[in-house]
Amino acid sequence: MTTIGYPILLQLADKNVAIIGGGKIATRKAQGLLPTGANITVIAPTFTKTLQEMPITRIEENYHAAHIKDAFLIFCCTNDPEINTRVTTDATAPQLVNDCSNRTRSDFFNMATIRKADHLIAISTDGTDPARSKNIRTKIEQNTEF
Repeated sequence: MTTIGYPILLQLADKNVAIIGGGKIATRKAQGLLPTGANITVIAPTFTKTLQEMPITRIEENYHAAHIKDAFLIFCCTNDPEINTRVTTDATAPQLVNDCSNRTRSDFFNMATIRKADHLIAISTDGTDPARSKNIRTKIEQNTEF
């Protein structure tokens, strides 16, 4: 599959975002989304301590298709490929899905970012190597004054 990427920033204030999974990856996604003003709902049978303390909606259940019906953005963050596949299958055409376990089932990818008062720098490997994006971000932060 060939895709053409176009870097965009989405206005997520008051948009419904669903995160399926309650572990470390889900926690990082929720932490990154908090400043956006999105309505964040995390669905999982258990949650990290950090997720339990966040000002988000938590649904302590196994995933069901009804959990994402009103979501604009959906993150599949479980360690169960069957659940992640089911979420991507359950999503409808206007919904955007990021399957953290499978790049080919994702409509978008997260970027490593450096945010300053007057600018934002985003780094992406098109979803192929998120660790490399973070490494590049660290190098830029360590070697550059903004």
